[in-house]
Amino acid sequence: MLRSRILTRATMDFGAIRPTLPTSSQPCRQLCTRSLISNTATKRTTTASSRTVPCHHQQQRTYAAMHQASRTQSGRRRWGPVTIGLALCPIITFGLGTWQVQRLRWKVDLIEQLEDRMSLDAIPLPRKVNLSAIEDFEYRKVKVTGTFRHDQEILLGPRTRGDGQPGYFLITPLERIDNGSKILVRRGWVPRDKKDQSTRLEGLTEGQVTVEGLLRTGEQKASSFVPENNPDKNEWYSLDVETMAKQVDAQPVVVEMILDTPAHMIKSELIDKNIPVGRSPVVELRNHHKEYIVTWYSLCVATTVMLYVLMRRPPPPKKPTQLLPRHV
Repeated sequence: MLRSRILTRATMDFGAIRPTLPTSSQPCRQLCTRSLISNTATKRTTTASSRTVPCHHQQQRTYAAMHQASRTQSGRRRWGPVTIGLALCPIITFGLGTWQVQRLRWKVDLIEQLEDRMSLDAIPLPRKVNLSAIEDFEYRKVKVTGTFRHDQEILLGPRTRGDGQPGYFLITPLERIDNGSKILVRRGWVPRDKKDQSTRLEGLTEGQVTVEGLLRTGEQKASSFVPENNPDKNEWYSLDVETMAKQVDAQPVVVEMILDTPAHMIKSELIDKNIPVGRSPVVELRNHHKEYIVTWYSLCVATTVMLYVLMRRPPPPKKPTQLLPRHV
């Protein structure tokens, strides 16, 4: 009796702590509906949260993309027209400097070759000169006998001497005694105040003479500022052998007289005696290639340093950009 009461009591207590289940289908459907609404709200909240705050990997990708874009823009700024032009300068100037080195070697070899020709003994000038071979015999000593035609004298200039004194070179036709033909003889330099023949009568050699000098070719205009020759007015600024020869009906051959005076006589004494000053027996060729080499290679080094400094310079700072997207 007592035992049955205890079991009945325990059963009643256990039933009291069990959850009460709904007894009909309507309360069950309401419970399920609340669960669906709660789950949907949770998903919306999670989706909104994921849209608002990006994850760590997404931020890294954003930073990487912005860094790459910044490097691309910086590269475009650095390799603009000015930078490309500056990058070409070392290449061009180095090439020009190397070309001047080759030109220097060629000029030195040419001077040595001409000096070797000048050291040889004088040879008689042929009666019929092969004009195509004159260049191969330039600076070779020749001698020819004839008579000066002072009435056909040509003044080349104005030209300055080494001390800067202005004057003219005298070019006088020489009528040969062997065949009667004429050649041009560059006798030497006279000052400007001796331009007129009447002021230098002592220097007008008469009769038969034997001229010894260097066989020369023509010359190009020194610069574009030199005026053009005017044969009609007998104005000559550059040595145009062919035109001068036609003017006086001579062969296009020029012999330049060498300064042949006693050791005690100097140029000023020749000028005082109204004698044209001949040239010294040396090769006079312009040789400024060393200066050009220094100039071009210096520009090559300078532009290379400038390009290095420009490429090492950091790009200008950019304006701050919003890293994270705004809230939707």
